[in-house]
Amino acid sequence: MKKLLLPILLTALLPTACQMTAEDYYRMGDELDEAAKNKKVDYSFEAFVSSPGYRSSRDYWRGPAIERTDPADSHVEILLKEQRGRLYINGEIAMDFPVCTGRVGGSETPRGTFRITEKKEEHRSSLYGCFVDADDNLVKTNVTSSEKPPAGAVFKGTKMDYWMRFNGAIGIHVGNRIERDSLSHGCVRLPVEPAEILFSKLDVGSKVIVK
Repeated sequence: MKKLLLPILLTALLPTACQMTAEDYYRMGDELDEAAKNKKVDYSFEAFVSSPGYRSSRDYWRGPAIERTDPADSHVEILLKEQRGRLYINGEIAMDFPVCTGRVGGSETPRGTFRITEKKEEHRSSLYGCFVDADDNLVKTNVTSSEKPPAGAVFKGTKMDYWMRFNGAIGIHVGNRIERDSLSHGCVRLPVEPAEILFSKLDVGSKVIVK
């Protein structure tokens, strides 16, 4: 039943996506993300990743290392097949969290080892967004900055809070993960709370491994 409802929910929410705040994005995960946020995952990391629902889960696991802050010895791994991310601090897994990476078939998130080159707590896309009128009312959604806007409208980039650029125009940021699949234009989307944690634990120069 949930699978049937998701496309309807997505269609209903997308027209206003351009004007959403980071908290609005988080709500797009609805009760599923909220349940994951409040859920106490107190079993071992091994048990967490070996559970049957690991690939589709919105839950995230946090270990004792999450209490440390050492940007000089921290990095993040993005697992494309699993659509999960892992934060490492001092060589230990501190957090495992859900992500949404680039759409397969043309917008894949490139594999490799990169470094964070820019951090911005509040950021908007210069490529993707919507057209709005002079009063900031939505005119058209899901557009690119290269498209010609209707008369009286201007381009407004999609919010990408807790932005961490690591490969050209590609970065890690808060974004929609409703269907728990690779659906982005190449960036790595994640929920607000894991994004806040990553932003506080990593720095410019921190390693990002996509595999």
